[in-house]
Amino acid sequence: MSVKSKNPANGKDLCVTAHMRVLEVIALFPQAADIMQEYGLHCFSCKLGGVETLEEGCRTHGMSEELIEELIDDINTAIAKTPDREWTLTVTPEASKGIQEITKAEDREGQVLRIAVDGQGGFCLEFASEPEEFDRIFFCEKYPDVHVCASSLALQRVGGGTVDMRDGRFKLDLPDADDCCEKGNCGCKK
Repeated sequence: MSVKSKNPANGKDLCVTAHMRVLEVIALFPQAADIMQEYGLHCFSCKLGGVETLEEGCRTHGMSEELIEELIDDINTAIAKTPDREWTLTVTPEASKGIQEITKAEDREGQVLRIAVDGQGGFCLEFASEPEEFDRIFFCEKYPDVHVCASSLALQRVGGGTVDMRDGRFKLDLPDADDCCEKGNCGCKK
């Protein structure tokens, strides 16, 4: 039997479905963890949470179809209430120069830096030979051949952010984060 949400999209382009893996749900929508805990689910801390779908996890805990639908609707309602992010990224000249230097030093010329959401809800920056099919590509005008890409799922979490390089490390600054650039370079209000 397959669970269907009564109002799956809730006005958003992305939403949680019963067939998503638990850790994928948490990575894309961290607010889901609190809601899952309210329903007695701690799947995100379980080893099976990485491979189980949300529906499988709920069924393991003896939840009825109606209760699973209610959980999914509650998660999607919370998602619908979160502010939309711009599906853009700013790439600073410092980041572009750093990407260029690394690709040259590691014989990765022509590759792109890809922003991905990891299984714990954090972000990772990794080099890829090319963008994935539906990735959006961003670059700095000063370095038009240096590309950073991100999927729409990643942009749901990091959209409107800035890729920078400070203290020899790449930084992903989000406008509403407390640990952003603190100079206003990332769009923050500092």
